[in-house]
Amino acid sequence: MMLTDARAQAPGLRAVEATPETDAAWLRAAAEACRRYTPALALDPPDGLMLNVTGAAELFGGESALIRTIVARFGGRGVSVRPGLADTPGLAWALARFSDLEIAAPGERETALAPLPVGALGLEGEAAHVLKRLGLRTVGQLLSGPRAPLARRLGETVLERLDQVLGRRACALDLKLEIPPYLVERRLLSPMVRNEEVLARIRRLGQRLGHRLEGEGLGARGFRLELQRVDGAVKQLEVWASLPLRDPARIAALFAERIAALNEGLEADYGFDLIRLEALRPQALSDRAMSLLPDGADGEAKFAALIDRLSARLGPAAVRRLVPAAQTRLPERSARALPFDPAAPAAWTGEASRDEGSPLRPLTLFDPPQPIEVLAEIPEEPPVRFTWRRVQHQIAAAEGPERIDPEWGRRTRRRVRDYYRLEDEGGRRFWVFREGRYAGEQDQDKPKPGDPEPEPPPPPRWFLHGLFA
Repeated sequence: MMLTDARAQAPGLRAVEATPETDAAWLRAAAEACRRYTPALALDPPDGLMLNVTGAAELFGGESALIRTIVARFGGRGVSVRPGLADTPGLAWALARFSDLEIAAPGERETALAPLPVGALGLEGEAAHVLKRLGLRTVGQLLSGPRAPLARRLGETVLERLDQVLGRRACALDLKLEIPPYLVERRLLSPMVRNEEVLARIRRLGQRLGHRLEGEGLGARGFRLELQRVDGAVKQLEVWASLPLRDPARIAALFAERIAALNEGLEADYGFDLIRLEALRPQALSDRAMSLLPDGADGEAKFAALIDRLSARLGPAAVRRLVPAAQTRLPERSARALPFDPAAPAAWTGEASRDEGSPLRPLTLFDPPQPIEVLAEIPEEPPVRFTWRRVQHQIAAAEGPERIDPEWGRRTRRRVRDYYRLEDEGGRRFWVFREGRYAGEQDQDKPKPGDPEPEPPPPPRWFLHGLFA
């Protein structure tokens, strides 16, 4: 009904705007929290979870005890749960949504299903409309009638769904949360509270996980740690490596940096009784011969270890590298800062390089370039003195100019640039450019016959673009 009509009947009715994305994220988080009961999970959006507890219920004291455990766990967080347990997914779905019966024994399928409304079959569209038009209210009315006339009047969809609910036809769960192929876990009798205990367990799990990866010649670019607290809360941490690895000491070192960077800590409270370690993005890892000398260590491995430590502590987006960008003449577009994040798409690959004999570029560029006041001889002489941020710099040596024309393939109002490398009397080195040309120099194309006379170009301007180390 309309909201105004509903409020007329129930003045205390509260209306809250729906947020399907938030609900879907919460449902996925709830499914992750249920992985302690069974590895076979399926989502039933917008508000349902399907758990295949075959063989797992006995670990929790039986089916009734398992249901009470799940209801109490979610109830402690203010969530109302309607459970249903049966030996077919369709019947369990019907019990949870349309019945007060929580458990249906294998031999009581029809008995449990008969008093339920036909909506318990989960039919939609034309099939549900036909049932309503024929006046069929309960599933028992369908079960008591002959199948042939029902098939002619209702179609095969209704009978097929009825057979699936009763177990006469297969109805497999669409499992979305299967166990990853490279995952190890450990359940603990004594919960862990201190960070040192957690890191020690990570090293042990890292050894088991490393043996599995080593047997297939693989390493992993990332690792996910899952800690399940005694009260049901789940803590997840991820670390990423710049190169594939499987060394348990390095895995533990990455998580040590990640844990040290947490403002709130692990929030162990009463302790963690389950720990999982999962390898993400496995890749081929070739064994390398290591030098026996102390100074013969692999420089690439050391650099990768440094990047991994910085990324684990500061976050993958905080550590970046310069890689060459698309072909361009403009220095500010010639390279891009790409995070050392293996999970991000590699839009720019390769290493930055310079052709032999190309002009020297500074490592530090200003974006945008800084305006400066310059005293220089015109038109081609370098600056004699310039002022930047109220500080005057007297030039002792200069080199240039290096001319960079505007890119003709781009629609831009940029003017020609003349770059100079300068060194002041204090030894500081700068990269400056003059944008535009002085009077007497040609800065624009000549107008065609009949075109209006172009406006005179603005006077040249000077900018500081970069600093040399």
